[in-house]
Amino acid sequence: MKPSDYWALVLVFALLAVAPALAGPFYTRLLATGILYGTAAVGFNVLFGYTGLLSFGHAMFWGAGAYTVAIGMVKMGLSFPASLALSLLVVGVIALVTGFLSLRHTRIYFAMLTLAFGQLLYAIALKWRSMTGADEGIYGVPRPLGDVVLYYYLILGVSLVVLLALLRILKSPLGLAFRSIRDNPFRAEVVGYPVNRLRLLSYTISGLATGVAGSLYAPLQTSVNPEALYWTFSAAIVFMAILGGSRVFIGPFIGGLLYVFIQDTAMGVTEYWLLATGVTLGALILLLPEGIVGYIWRRLGGRLE
Repeated sequence: MKPSDYWALVLVFALLAVAPALAGPFYTRLLATGILYGTAAVGFNVLFGYTGLLSFGHAMFWGAGAYTVAIGMVKMGLSFPASLALSLLVVGVIALVTGFLSLRHTRIYFAMLTLAFGQLLYAIALKWRSMTGADEGIYGVPRPLGDVVLYYYLILGVSLVVLLALLRILKSPLGLAFRSIRDNPFRAEVVGYPVNRLRLLSYTISGLATGVAGSLYAPLQTSVNPEALYWTFSAAIVFMAILGGSRVFIGPFIGGLLYVFIQDTAMGVTEYWLLATGVTLGALILLLPEGIVGYIWRRLGGRLE
């Protein structure tokens, strides 16, 4: 039987649901981080793998979501649900504005514009001390439900809802329109697709999914700092998507989980963990250009998107 995106999602989340019973608090928290990274990578892949646009600024959505929740709960005294709703509004506005301006260009120019907007938000977070805490960030963000295991299951549930929504979109006629733009934007325009508007819609959906993951990350860590907005995290999201496989829906999610554990293992082995992480990820991508999940998916008879 050929693999199915829905069944793959169910299997992965079923395994993640029982994982805390087999792991201690440290690995539960690490897994929660991996789930959020994976969700952000799947969100990014709506734009990259399915619409054919490379963004180097997705950390701005992750960081904007994290900062909005932290500011809402710590500075404004809002509840977690209210802060989460506010973060979605803020991320949505940022996605619409930066998308409208960036999508006037494509290819490398689009990538550079998204990078520039991401660095602009990073500079604001670094300089606006009264609101963002500057380079020290915001600490003491309350964790909903208190216990890390209970919050893990909240993260797991919200991430599942986000991924199911994205999968439903990508399996719909809208998702087919995204792929037609990726494969041949000129032909898509000729047959009547409003290419620029669809690209903006894809960019906004992608940013919102990444922003939800970032919003959940701040309470998990009970803090947020400007590194959440820095361009290196945007590059890490690109790595996650390619590592897992950008042509399989679940691929970037697995890539996010693997990225966290590769990084953690490298940090425990050597002080040069950044070098070790980079070499490991680079070797995996060179050996398996379609990604780890992409390779397994194709071997099982599945079709790459």
